[in-house]
Amino acid sequence: MRIKKKLIVLGATLFALAASQASAVDFHGYFRSGIGGNNKGGSQVCFQDPGNEYKFRLGNECENYAEWEFSQSLYKNKEGVEFVYDGMLAYVTGPAGNDFDPLISGGNTIALRQNWVGAKGLPFLPSGSMAWIGKRYYHRNDIHQIDFFYWDTSGFGGGLDDVPIGPAKFAIAVFENRFSDRRVLWQPDFRVYGIPIIPNGTLEAGISLVFDSSNATATPPVNPNKEDVSPWLTVQWVQNDFLGGFNKLAFQWAQGSAANMHSQGSLQEDASSDSRQWRVIEHMVFQPTSDISGALVFVYQDTKQVFGSSLKRWSAGIRPALQLNDYFKIELEGGYTSVTPKTGANTDSRGLFKATVAPTLMIAPGPGGSYFTRPVLRLFGTVAAWNDAAQGAGIFGQTASCSSVTSTSVFGCDKAGFTFGAQVEAWY
Repeated sequence: MRIKKKLIVLGATLFALAASQASAVDFHGYFRSGIGGNNKGGSQVCFQDPGNEYKFRLGNECENYAEWEFSQSLYKNKEGVEFVYDGMLAYVTGPAGNDFDPLISGGNTIALRQNWVGAKGLPFLPSGSMAWIGKRYYHRNDIHQIDFFYWDTSGFGGGLDDVPIGPAKFAIAVFENRFSDRRVLWQPDFRVYGIPIIPNGTLEAGISLVFDSSNATATPPVNPNKEDVSPWLTVQWVQNDFLGGFNKLAFQWAQGSAANMHSQGSLQEDASSDSRQWRVIEHMVFQPTSDISGALVFVYQDTKQVFGSSLKRWSAGIRPALQLNDYFKIELEGGYTSVTPKTGANTDSRGLFKATVAPTLMIAPGPGGSYFTRPVLRLFGTVAAWNDAAQGAGIFGQTASCSSVTSTSVFGCDKAGFTFGAQVEAWY
């Protein structure tokens, strides 16, 4: 109850700030919401391969989600010194339900995602750089098509951003992931970006080191084989102005507590050096003509003893769109995911194929093309099919010995399903 009251007070304060000083506050946000059903009767269900971290999202999102971000200059003088504040609230709810939809009830959640202050223009800081402290989205790299944040150390921390280093820039930060007053994971993060290598191409490189700081009397007891310093390395080539869009190719490797390569709050406590992962990511957004746009993605991951699982995972997919006029396009998406356990009684690959068609209303696209143009209003139809191994791993409550009597799946023992619905998505 106390947490609920605090969040309500915080939300009211932020809204009051926006109302009382509308000219000073920058308000940004994101949301998606929709309705849907399936061919067997009932509400929309979403298709995701058991053991995978993400899903192909077009016509395949069952929750309602929103973020409200408020930014304001707290102080600025004529010499250019400025202190800025950034705060963000987010909420997530289940599928469409009642007219009155409480944000904190029955699985619905509201959360504080950002809350930080930055200082810019200080005479003793390098030109163009910023010092900051707080809870922050930090240099996040994601694949919109699958909603996968593959290089993201966001959380509670502080650091120095955008420091010039020749033609490039670097940033340094330290994050804290607190489990208790006797157990903390510290994560210094250093990255260099904007290194020119070829025309319109730059290189980015970063290293995070997770330090396990634990009291001898910590509860639960500390694993004596834990990795004291766990590295996470990333190298990424970014090619801009590529087929009218961009291309990113990234290689990552991590070990110990950093092995799952997730942001703060998801690090692997007590992990030994046996926990490790490497992955390769190819992400392209293209706009070769004014009428054709889209995205392509390929991800390969090899993990060992990450939260007890050793898996080989890969996925490939494409989302092309045909612009028929300024306010209407047809979006298509096809994607396949594979999850192969490396240990255990069943090491068969779990396969899931998903395809979507989505007629879409939108605002007229700008100079950057239409793939990221929002808001959009979509109708969608999505079909998916999965194999025996995915069924045996428990997709939709199915089992290896699936029968209509024991299955809890909305699709019974079928290994294919169809969903349909409508969705709005916007950022501003």
